[in-house]
Amino acid sequence: MITVQKSNSLINKCSGLLVLFILFFTVVFPKQISADVIGVDPDSPKIEVFNQANWTSVSSATLTMSGFTVTGAQSVTWNSDNLLYYAIIKVAGNARHLATVNPLTGVCTHIGLMSSTSFSTLTYNSTSGILYTMGGSGGPVGVAQCLFSVDINTAATTFLAGPYPVGTFGEVIAYNYTDNMIYHWSGEAPAANMEKIDPVTFVATPVAQTGDVHSEICGAVYLGGGIFASTDLVFQGGTSAFTISSAGVVDFESSTPYKVRGLAYEDPVLPIELTSFISLVNTNNITLNWSTATETNNSGFEIERSNVRGQTSNEWIKVGNVTGKGTSTVGHSYTFTDKNLSSGNYNYRLKQIDFNGNFEYFNLSNEVNVGVPANFELSQNYPNPFNPTTKIKYQLPNDGSVNISVFDNAGKEVATLVNEFKSAGYYAINFNAASLSSGVYFYKISSGNFSSVKKMMLLK
Repeated sequence: MITVQKSNSLINKCSGLLVLFILFFTVVFPKQISADVIGVDPDSPKIEVFNQANWTSVSSATLTMSGFTVTGAQSVTWNSDNLLYYAIIKVAGNARHLATVNPLTGVCTHIGLMSSTSFSTLTYNSTSGILYTMGGSGGPVGVAQCLFSVDINTAATTFLAGPYPVGTFGEVIAYNYTDNMIYHWSGEAPAANMEKIDPVTFVATPVAQTGDVHSEICGAVYLGGGIFASTDLVFQGGTSAFTISSAGVVDFESSTPYKVRGLAYEDPVLPIELTSFISLVNTNNITLNWSTATETNNSGFEIERSNVRGQTSNEWIKVGNVTGKGTSTVGHSYTFTDKNLSSGNYNYRLKQIDFNGNFEYFNLSNEVNVGVPANFELSQNYPNPFNPTTKIKYQLPNDGSVNISVFDNAGKEVATLVNEFKSAGYYAINFNAASLSSGVYFYKISSGNFSSVKKMMLLK
């Protein structure tokens, strides 16, 4: 059986089995639902899912939060790392709280009270793992038009930069996964403005808008491909939907049924046809090879490893990444080698990521075994010559006491690198010779009846 864990718009599939050693298969992952935009209403406890292509309603739910009377919501965004939707929830008395929300049921899980009733927008940067908010232009000094980070566990806010006075009304931000910039809209037509903010330097660059004219932007979210979905506030009591490119081209889409704010968007993981997957073991190096038949919006793959000994399934570590081919109708092959592993059993998985930050896992359930070496071996240090650090590798076919020492050209011991009991396996140690003078040195390993000596040169 082969299954794949995917980050889907509203469905979180479980990971499953994928044969790890030499296994060939063909799998096509169909699109589960159309691209969805999720919006909230500031004047009523409502959350609605729209088909972004035509802004027709997919589902609608009433917002509820235990212990609070919800009166509306200001914004909603999607965290592509933990697959949760975060929202600014308005409650009786106009306090604003951070909560996670299920868009299908409207059920909110309270996180904490936000420090200002001026905060009105959210966007998530999965590159850095930061949730951002901005204060509306009517807020107090130090909050209005200022950018903050939000703690997703406590709702505590930290000032980052600002103010960004590009205009009044409708302070809205949306993170662009393609150019890694935070886009910001403010103001009313004909003076509505747009700028992009560098999330490292916080320097803002104006973006001139062309095409259709929008009013006060009240929601925006990046769709990928340089395009944002946005809604603006029409003062007759409704909203209109637009697309806005990162170059500032505005295109009217349609009217929407109420004051849609937000927005949240999670592009469903589009089909990737994986045609082969193999793993090969060469001493203590593991090489993974995989191939695709087609790719859509594929930013790349992260390779994650779990050491079977004493670990649980959530203790994965990233060991590398491979760049994807974007959108392609032809096949591509990929390879990655995980080097210099200790003896033991390992699991691997691929995290395929699209340009919006969405991802799916290919879990490999069969363990890869790095066995015990057949012979003793002491490798030549690398680099050699060195200054002042070098690496020394060695392998043991049996358990036993091991001593590795360094000697100068006169035979005097100048360092002891290893002097302890070791299990059979592959090892590497770093030698720092910063305290020694330039010259020729020797390093010797002794274990049981085995000994070996090699020469190295320190050049300062």
